[in-house]
Amino acid sequence: MNVIPGLSPRTLLIFDLDDARFGVDATLVRESVWLPKLTPVEEAPPYIVGIFSLRGQIVPVTDLNLRFGHPARPYRLSDQIVILELDQCLMGLIVSEVREVTELSAEAIQAPPKFVVDAPVDATLVEAQGRVGDDIVMLLDARQVTLLDARQLMYLPQELAQTESEQLSPVRHFCPQATPEQHAVFRARAKALMEVVSEEEGARLSLAVVELGGEYFGIELEAVQEFCDIVRPCPIPCCPPHILGAVSLRGNLITLLDLRAALNLPRAPQSSDKAVIVRASTKLGTGLVEQAVGVAVDQVHDVIYLREEELQILPAALREQHAAEVRGTAPYAGRMITVLNLSALLAREEWIVNETV
Repeated sequence: MNVIPGLSPRTLLIFDLDDARFGVDATLVRESVWLPKLTPVEEAPPYIVGIFSLRGQIVPVTDLNLRFGHPARPYRLSDQIVILELDQCLMGLIVSEVREVTELSAEAIQAPPKFVVDAPVDATLVEAQGRVGDDIVMLLDARQVTLLDARQLMYLPQELAQTESEQLSPVRHFCPQATPEQHAVFRARAKALMEVVSEEEGARLSLAVVELGGEYFGIELEAVQEFCDIVRPCPIPCCPPHILGAVSLRGNLITLLDLRAALNLPRAPQSSDKAVIVRASTKLGTGLVEQAVGVAVDQVHDVIYLREEELQILPAALREQHAAEVRGTAPYAGRMITVLNLSALLAREEWIVNETV
């Protein structure tokens, strides 16, 4: 084993780029956001595909496919940006999906194979490799991947944050393959990220937008632990139909729930392949215990930040049936989403199973 000498355990953010899995030092990660519309920048390296404004701060964005020398691919609404903070400057990496934050022991980290003797420094984008579960993860050198320092950032025009990209770059266009509906989502994300929240504006709701039975729902991010793909759940004996079974998530058994019946949606002909893992309080004896449960969904579409005043009151008929379980509705990408009060919904008596096998 080609272990790197003197290396200490590492806390890593794990993400996917198409079919490959990578890790980056989690202490450098500021946050991750869904891919917004980017403003192209002239005279930037080819892999710097644009910038966006994150609450008033300009963030240059690196396309990792281009950085590795791969052909460019069309961007998708499901793509995300991992935002790194280096030397008090923000830099973004476009990734396919953020997976998890995990700690890797020094023994599990190895030096990457070296195929070219005396390779230039610019080529050492992968500084190590490690095993996370059943996957081999390539650990990126964040500084080499971005190759952008504070001196370069000084010359990025700050006024770009407040100007439409079409006016600044008549030649280059962001994601030309996208449909008008997809462009509307990209623009809405950029606008939401640009806005600086002040105390006068009041509180905002951070929501994950998910699809279930053809309908869109908002789940408060405060309750969300992570998003994940799921395989066929293992059935649990003596459970009602809304409990789909148990799934293993990194060695932990998670109960998987189907909310369709509770939301008056028809039962799906087949199981969903995605889940939102949430923290929920459940009754155990005479007290409440917080535990992770999975909510099966058809798709995770977006993360949005909603002003409280944008939340609309439910119609009278729905208020009578779901008064405590639904916070209201709000417009999103040309349609309406229903904002759930997930803690109230999961507190229903019928969700509690006390059967003994």
